[in-house]
Amino acid sequence: MSVDPYGMKTRAVAFAVRAGHSDDMARRFLERLCWKGWLNQPERFGPLLAEMMREDHS
Repeated sequence: MSVDPYGMKTRAVAFAVRAGHSDDMARRFLERLCWKGWLNQPERFGPLLAEMMREDHS
């Protein structure tokens, strides 16, 4: 992974774990954030995690 001077990757994983998700979900969440280019946009973390949870329960 690339350099993360502001710790956004750590913050993203912590966000998912604090929300009660497993390490696997946290890893997938981080991958999705990076893929979408939203890693530096924490205001999008909640909606994206909610979207992923809906996908898992479909």
